[in-house]
Amino acid sequence: MSLPTWELIRAAGLTSYFLLFVSVSSGLLFSIKAAKPKTNQLLQVAHQSAGWFSLLFGLFHGLLLYIDTYKPYSLVEIFIPFTTKDEPLLNGLGTISLFIMVLLFISGDLMKKVGAKVWKKIHRLALPMVILISTHGIMLGTDSSNGWAIVLYASSLAIILSLLIVKLLLIKAKTKKVISA
Repeated sequence: MSLPTWELIRAAGLTSYFLLFVSVSSGLLFSIKAAKPKTNQLLQVAHQSAGWFSLLFGLFHGLLLYIDTYKPYSLVEIFIPFTTKDEPLLNGLGTISLFIMVLLFISGDLMKKVGAKVWKKIHRLALPMVILISTHGIMLGTDSSNGWAIVLYASSLAIILSLLIVKLLLIKAKTKKVISA
């Protein structure tokens, strides 16, 4: 009996995507600071925990491609962007997204050493990462044409975009308030 690698690859990728959505959304909500302190603490824990698990499931998703019996990938194809024989651009976006995720977590762990300004600049890569990984999943995912997958991608992107707009509007209002004071 062989492992159901294709099902595991799909499940790991979708789980990673959903956890990324939870991480980014809770991170945006935390940064808005619209909630009470205890809720903000929970948002921060959700942001960090979901992010780490998203990274682990993303790595698992990629590594399962190595042992897949139907369409195996080499380690070079998995870890070097744009080197796959099949859909190099879309697969490369997934690899780059994984690298950005690793960079985000390393910078978070080293925030005191790199400084808050540098950490914030690096952390701004989260939105491009979401766009890259969404493109990877939507264009390459075998489930992307299913109604539930369309709802998953569309709703997660709409929620993240809405939260980002709220954050930017609050920053703009705060800046306007400081300037007029």
